[in-house]
Amino acid sequence: MRYIFAGGGSGGHIFPAIAIADEIKILDKDAEILFTGAKGRIEEKIVPSNNYRLETINISGFDRSSYKNNLRLPMKLILSLKRCFEILKEFKPDVAIGTGGFVCGPVIFAAGILKIPTLIQEGNSYAGKTIKFLSGRADKVVINFSETEKYLKRKDNIVKIPHPVRSSFTEINRDKALEYFGLSGERKTVFIFGGSQGARGINECIRMNLRNLINSGMNVIWQTGKPEYEKLSSEFSDIKNGLRIFEFIDKMDMAYSAGDVIVCRAGITSIMEMAVLGKACVLIPLPTSAENHQEMNAGSLAKENAAVMILENEINNKLKDEIMNLIKDEKRLSELRNNIKIFSDRNAAKKIAEEAIKLTVK
Repeated sequence: MRYIFAGGGSGGHIFPAIAIADEIKILDKDAEILFTGAKGRIEEKIVPSNNYRLETINISGFDRSSYKNNLRLPMKLILSLKRCFEILKEFKPDVAIGTGGFVCGPVIFAAGILKIPTLIQEGNSYAGKTIKFLSGRADKVVINFSETEKYLKRKDNIVKIPHPVRSSFTEINRDKALEYFGLSGERKTVFIFGGSQGARGINECIRMNLRNLINSGMNVIWQTGKPEYEKLSSEFSDIKNGLRIFEFIDKMDMAYSAGDVIVCRAGITSIMEMAVLGKACVLIPLPTSAENHQEMNAGSLAKENAAVMILENEINNKLKDEIMNLIKDEKRLSELRNNIKIFSDRNAAKKIAEEAIKLTVK
């Protein structure tokens, strides 16, 4: 059987697709798999590095910062649809699988017109425009949060399966992880990051409170992102004990495993990685995220006592005290760890792969 995947623009759309594709290869050893992505985006690096073939489409999403940049969007969409039909007719997939992002739209739409069975997957609490548009046409819609259902056009094609995390992502012994960073296991540890490029608001708040956090007796692992790394690492170069500052951390499983409390944005990939590992976390949603989906993600967890949510405009007043209180409150940490685990499923990618394979015999 042949499977085509459509999703890209960010890791949150690409990595779930790769996780599902990996499971399809296990379940269907003769499967042929093709990825489609947007030209010039991150998938051009990630997909080939995971040993999958990629075809690119010249398309971009709606630019919220400048309406002038959207004037050519209708023509781009028409040309991208033409390209999608060419790819689909050449590859002849038995199923088309979409994991979100603007490239997902024309591929899955074209597949539907060609009567190719389609499955789409939405990890965020609030369904994106592409998924909402496609949900009425897709044969199967996989959602992560129960709240997502109310945004979708149909209810009869929905199945609830947690957002997939790759099987290679595993927890590491805490002592081993702390040893990797050269930190003492006798101290509690907070791991702070704001995405691969960092987050200026979070960085500035931590900068103002870092010495207090270290002096209170905790370890701090801090991924600042490239733009502010030199400045921040220089400012705190005198702190040798309990602090590790990085521009970027390759081994995120090590950092998660070392942390007793994680402070980060509310992107769905980070949330589900923490859910799989059962980590207590403070989520600070990116205020400019599309359709405010990060705040909705964080809110879905917070209302189940599975995470602490602090809005960006609250962090200077709340973040330091929340970290200090959490680190000392083992009962609260245990509650957060146990509750976030409910959102995860190690077998999620396999279950979604099975749903896709079912569509091949429709």
